Formats: sequence, structure tokens, C-alpha cells
Amino acid sequence: MSKNMDDYLQEGMYGQKQTKPDERRLFLGSLRERAAFVLTRDQIRDKRGLNVFEEKLKKHPDAHVLFNALLSLDTLSPYRRLALKHGIRYTIVDEKSNKSGYGLVLTYDHAVDLNDIFYRAPKIKEPDRPKKRSWLDKLFGMND
Repeated sequence: MSKNMDDYLQEGMYGQKQTKPDERRLFLGSLRERAAFVLTRDQIRDKRGLNVFEEKLKKHPDAHVLFNALLSLDTLSPYRRLALKHGIRYTIVDEKSNKSGYGLVLTYDHAVDLNDIFYRAPKIKEPDRPKKRSWLDKLFGMND
């Protein structure tokens, strides 16, 4: 008998022990090594990454989408529609530990170890602005 009475009691009160519990909370019950794409809750609220999410769904048709239940159904609606459109199954994960979790995780049930799973918005180049002159330059008419 490998388990003692304390192990049975602990498992009965807190559930079965899991590997990497902090990582599982962050990835909505999955692991980093299984993730193919991740969006934060703020990115979902702002509808950033919607087009990239659709591309990832096409690229990973056997994956499963995990949504964070802390987001409203209205907020998740465009992402859910895309998952349904591409025949990807999804789950809305509602656990107490979701407060620190991501908003959306496209995941597999096995390790895929992809390097670039996080959405990074393309950088927008700001237009060149004329350099402001100091009040001394204006007073003495420098740089005219």
C-alpha cells in the first residue's frame, strides 16, 4: 500500500495532486507546453488579436479553446463564433483560480511546445512631429 491515511484525507479534501498548479491556473487548466495561442483578458475586451485568432484556428484545427469565465459572454461572443465557424470545440472555464488566468487559451491535449504563443500587437509608427522650440529659442529667435 503506497498511500497512507494522510494522503487519502488530503486528496479527499483538496482533490488529486496536480503538477505545476500555478501554470495550470494561468493557462486555465492546461499547461504552457500544450498551448498554441494565448490572449489576455484585456486583449479580448479590446477585440485585439481577433484576426490572428482566426488564423491560429485554421492552423490548429485539432486544438481546443479554453475561455475564462470572468469575461462576459458578450465579450467572448466574437471569439466563440469564430471557434464554431471553424468547428473547434471550446470550454468556458469557471474556477476560483481564474482571476490570474489568461482570457483565451488555444490548447491541445498533448505537448506541442510552440515558441511564439502570445499575441503581440503590431507596432504602429507614429508620425514625425515637429520639434518644439524652447521659450529661449522663441525669445531670441533662434532656429528660425
